[in-house]
Amino acid sequence: MIETPNRDAPPDPAASALDAAAVGSRFLRYLPLITIAHFVIGLPALIASLALAYFAFVQADATQKMQTGGAMPFVTFGTSNADDDGKANISLSLTNDGVGPAILGPIEIRYKGKAMSSPIDLLNACCTDGNPANLSFATSPSTGTAVRPGESLRFLRLPRTPATEAVWQAFNRERWKMTVRSCYCSIFNDCWITEGMQGLPKAVKQCPADWSLYDEDAAERFAGAP
Repeated sequence: MIETPNRDAPPDPAASALDAAAVGSRFLRYLPLITIAHFVIGLPALIASLALAYFAFVQADATQKMQTGGAMPFVTFGTSNADDDGKANISLSLTNDGVGPAILGPIEIRYKGKAMSSPIDLLNACCTDGNPANLSFATSPSTGTAVRPGESLRFLRLPRTPATEAVWQAFNRERWKMTVRSCYCSIFNDCWITEGMQGLPKAVKQCPADWSLYDEDAAERFAGAP
């Protein structure tokens, strides 16, 4: 007589546990292979993502450099003893030879190693008998001013006249003993420091705040302001 399994009988817990253990064992056996397969399948996508990210970074960097280079100023210091009309006129100037506008920052002038705080101090130190108020000379602001490409800013000018002859001759000699450095920035807030007439600009994060500043406002000095 053949016995028929009773479908209403509850499952054997021991057999179910053995079956689960067998399935778990097989899964653990193939888990490394499954992991490797997932990695191999996802590797091309990962490489493509990294390549796209690198390409985007390179392109952004190149675009930024093109923008910066297309608006880069190049400011140099210069001095001359004649104006554009050929008249005897000593000038100290900052010229923008770059391709973008320059926003001028602080300027420092030293004569024989000593910082000059104003045109009067400079002329007193190099060229006068201590009374430059009798001189006729012109100044222009050299800080916080925008200079267009190809433009020169003459921040100190001394014309040659009978009244200024002696001072003019002394200034014409002594101007070569001056050390001038200036800080300027582009419209993108990239900043540089230039020193002398031949030095290449040096990139800086921001214009320094510890210079002995040259103040070109001679009118206040004549009026007795400190």
